[in-house]
Amino acid sequence: MKMCDIHMHIIPGVDDGSWSMDMSEQLLYMAYEQKIKKIIATPHSSAFLGGDKVVKENFRQLQELAGKILPDLKLYLGCEVRCCGLYMDKILKDLKSRRMPALNMTNYILTEFSTNIEPEEAAECVRQLTADGWHPVLAHVERYRQLFSEKDCVEELQDIGCLFQINVYSVYDENNEKIKANARRLIDEKRVTFLGSDAHRTIHRPPSVRYGLEYLYENYEKDYIDRIAYKNAEELLNMRE
Repeated sequence: MKMCDIHMHIIPGVDDGSWSMDMSEQLLYMAYEQKIKKIIATPHSSAFLGGDKVVKENFRQLQELAGKILPDLKLYLGCEVRCCGLYMDKILKDLKSRRMPALNMTNYILTEFSTNIEPEEAAECVRQLTADGWHPVLAHVERYRQLFSEKDCVEELQDIGCLFQINVYSVYDENNEKIKANARRLIDEKRVTFLGSDAHRTIHRPPSVRYGLEYLYENYEKDYIDRIAYKNAEELLNMRE
């Protein structure tokens, strides 16, 4: 059992994730102990609004640290891009200029919405991203209650080119039964492409994938869980634009 985590706020001091390099080091150990072998560090897009110099330097230092303490754990850079209909022109411009980085310099974009986004706005954002040549990967899709309020919304998003990432803890550790049910439904229907921890800090949403992975491997087809746990992500990491 192993995992490639495409969604983690582990770069210190750039967003609401890790506060310090010491905390990031603890997060690395916590992730590694739970069989996470590759991590895409995905700060919120707000971290890049003033430029990418600080983010890239802190990421470089984190990579250097990881290489010393856990040499077989690999780190890559990405961004969790906040999308809304009102600002899509600017978002597309920032993506094209690489002001906000795609996942490991591919054309796959970890995408998030407001938790209250309406299905029509979500679909329009996806259409604009795909029309501009990007592959949106919707982060923690199970948490968008509005997308599950209409029968065919999730299906429509996939039909127009959206891929789905769910948080592993949602299938087992999540206390909100609706979110847990949404996550399991997406797995049941084989709509999930990637897994993530969405880890932030040691004291708030730490890496928590062990029990979720165990649940998935015990209750679903191994080949499918292998794909969403690490194989699809490894294929992505081997891509370059």
